[in-house]
Amino acid sequence: MSNWPEWFQEALRQRFYQLELASEQQASCSSEDKILFTQVEQFKMNQNGDIQQLLSEWEEAIGYQLSQDKQSIYMEGVKDGIRLILPVIQPTNIC
Repeated sequence: MSNWPEWFQEALRQRFYQLELASEQQASCSSEDKILFTQVEQFKMNQNGDIQQLLSEWEEAIGYQLSQDKQSIYMEGVKDGIRLILPVIQPTNIC
């Protein structure tokens, strides 16, 4: 995607962020997620301050990495979609 205009790449990033936020909001409504979140928070509260800080940093790093992985998969999907649609939009003349 490096040869695509920066504005287009930014538009794709923003769309990805919108979809990711909507997905997180939808997932946060499940009872399983609420139970897991409560359990993790209880576990963290039972640790000393240094361990709590390390767990928070770990959660942030994991969240960032997951976001990057999702964004990469999303971008690959966009590229695949463009590869599929371009032949339809710009058919080549085979004569």
